Amino acid sequence: MDGYLILAAGLVGVGLLLMATEFFLPTGGVMLVSGVVAWAAAVGAVLLYGSATEASVAVIALALGLPVCGAVGGWVWKRSALRLGLRPNGETARDAADRDELAALKGRYGTTATTMRPSGAVVIDGRRVDAMTEGLMLDAGVPVKCVAVRAGRVIVRRTDAAPSLTDLTFDDPA
Repeated sequence: MDGYLILAAGLVGVGLLLMATEFFLPTGGVMLVSGVVAWAAAVGAVLLYGSATEASVAVIALALGLPVCGAVGGWVWKRSALRLGLRPNGETARDAADRDELAALKGRYGTTATTMRPSGAVVIDGRRVDAMTEGLMLDAGVPVKCVAVRAGRVIVRRTDAAPSLTDLTFDDPA
């Protein structure tokens, strides 16, 4: 085997290793791009020193190898993400529980803990929660009602006062 073919095979191996490293050390694509550059250098070595047939085989292998590696890598990533408890949209089981917990606050009353401009913090049922108003600014200590929960964000509206048990009247039918 000629020296340039050994170099090309080594560069393909280094490229695969760099691409695989991206799955374990997320570098924002740096390792992935480095792997593609190593593959391109391997094809360049074959184009420079090899015959036309070898160059054609190298270009076809690169053209087929990149999509196949991408598909296999995506499949592996999806399987490993599910095993780690991530959902396809990147949400973890804890995120889903927090979302459900926030959804339970809809219709509840509380008070603003900070000035709402229009976002801030409110206290509902003794729990401090990040929230937004419907667009109005509110001072701290203002009674509010949770009117919606959208995208993990609690939406509140100013209210006169939270109803309390002392405001309720019970008529005795007897």
